[in-house]
Amino acid sequence: MGCSLAYHLTALGVQDVVLLDRQGICSGETAKSGGFVQTHWTSPHEVRLIHWSRGFFQEWAEPCQYQPIGYLHTTGAEREAAVREVHQMLLGEGFESNWLTPREIKKLQPLLRVDDLTGGAYEPSSGWAHPIATTRFFAQAAQQRGAVLEENTRVLQIAQRGGKIQGVETDRGFISAATVVLAAGPWSLQLHPNPALPLPLLNKRGQVCYMDRPAGLPRKELAFYDEVTGLYTHPDGDSNLVGLDWHFEPVFGPDYYDGEIDPEYLQAARAALSHRFPSMAQARPVNGVVGLYDFTPDGHPIVDGPVGIEGYYVMAGFSGAGFKSSPALGLGLAEKIVHGQPRTVNLDFLQLSRFG
Repeated sequence: MGCSLAYHLTALGVQDVVLLDRQGICSGETAKSGGFVQTHWTSPHEVRLIHWSRGFFQEWAEPCQYQPIGYLHTTGAEREAAVREVHQMLLGEGFESNWLTPREIKKLQPLLRVDDLTGGAYEPSSGWAHPIATTRFFAQAAQQRGAVLEENTRVLQIAQRGGKIQGVETDRGFISAATVVLAAGPWSLQLHPNPALPLPLLNKRGQVCYMDRPAGLPRKELAFYDEVTGLYTHPDGDSNLVGLDWHFEPVFGPDYYDGEIDPEYLQAARAALSHRFPSMAQARPVNGVVGLYDFTPDGHPIVDGPVGIEGYYVMAGFSGAGFKSSPALGLGLAEKIVHGQPRTVNLDFLQLSRFG
């Protein structure tokens, strides 16, 4: 989010932008993202942000390593009504969504087991983008337009006086600034400078794995989610990202949590993959990834400002779904900082005040 914001601020002509990272660009949680880019989402407001962002990924497909391999969202009888509702909402917004029968799903992806499916929504131009490549593209473009990148710089405190931002205290010295944007993911709570106006965030531990493809490449590569098993997957090089809807455990210290993937998760993910893709039954884990999500109570992020202090803005609480809309969110907040309000996208529904 910080890199996207720096990209769009410099595109709007802002010169004095400093981007701080406690380690290196994309050394944190974004590097662990699955990178899905699809508009099948329940909130029309977020769908519009994702739709705009998908256009950005399409325009900058090469540096973002965007893979428009299509996105298929399948369902069974229990959840069909909800999936159809999102499908109809997308059509009403003028966005692409094609309803497929089980027979059409099988034709699209012959490797799928469809006997317990009742249908699915298909987005041909969706897919996934590489999170590290995308983040570095944002940062490098911002640098080329004059932004200063300070890596291996730990922020210790956001400084304020008299209700106005003064700057940022780091382990390498003080940086004076009249505007500061907090985009620190699971570290946001530690750095938030206004205890009188708390951020309703809770960090939770999530996991995902990568598995090989013993049966070779699927005949049709797809970004895929299954309502029946909770499985989500897409190809990534010689392996497949394989994720599963799973319990998120609260974490109260972002620097201290179990970084090893749970054996129970691996077993369940393999079982779901084998059920939906029988030819992948012998797939073996290649890598396990464990990271943190910063959740808000309603699952929507906070992108707002000024927040209680003049010159202070927040981008936090993306609840595991921020990457796909990051281009639009960076643009929206950049326009708010420069022009006083977003001109291209709507961020009103992401204000902190909605929590009371």
